[in-house]
Amino acid sequence: MAQDRPVSLSQQEEAEGLSLQSRFKFQCHDGLACFNQCCQAPTILLSPYDILRLKQFLGLTSGEFLRRYTLQGTEEFSNLPLVFIDAFRSPGGGCPFIGARGCTVYAQRPAACRLFPITMGSRLTKDGLVDYYFCRKLDYCRGFAGEVEWTVASWQANQGFAEFDQGRRKWLEILLQAGLEGPMEARRRDLVATVAYDLDKFRQSLLEPAFLKNNGLEDQALEELRRDDLALLQFSYHYLQTILFTDKKLI
Repeated sequence: MAQDRPVSLSQQEEAEGLSLQSRFKFQCHDGLACFNQCCQAPTILLSPYDILRLKQFLGLTSGEFLRRYTLQGTEEFSNLPLVFIDAFRSPGGGCPFIGARGCTVYAQRPAACRLFPITMGSRLTKDGLVDYYFCRKLDYCRGFAGEVEWTVASWQANQGFAEFDQGRRKWLEILLQAGLEGPMEARRRDLVATVAYDLDKFRQSLLEPAFLKNNGLEDQALEELRRDDLALLQFSYHYLQTILFTDKKLI
């Protein structure tokens, strides 16, 4: 994956925030002159859960998906790896999943796509994650001329955002907590990239005797991690918290 510039996931202090009850009008459809234009140069951050859903839908390993469709950046404060859809790899440019009739992976589209035109920043507090919402009004977008009115909450529900957001919550928490710890070394960053994003490669490490010995996995738990991507993702979050926020050595 190509390297991109650092990106902050924190709240945008200078922007005017919205609440879940804030209202806006928006209606996107293929009859608009701007249809698909927002997908020509998107900045789509992929969570580990987004990658899991997309690679399963496309019938690819996580490594294949990452190589074909993504580029890598870093989080501004922690230096942890971030993964984005690579919208500039093909000669014509644009999101690699856009077809003539729209998104070809629409049912599995990432959380950021589901939330658009709303964007979200987060802050880690003593009570957990607190989210902040903003409306991104692109100059060319005609969707805002529509008559359908939403609240931020009703838009999230309509777009199936909750499931994808829930799948990434622990990852956001890890990123923001790591930001408080300060930048990390390259060796640890590379390990984090594998554990978080390349689940199929991480699964292979479960078979290594040193890993089994240091993590105390029982046969039943190990079997579930070998066959269940979602269980493995949840385990990867737990493992990342262990290696990032305790004194446990890297394995």
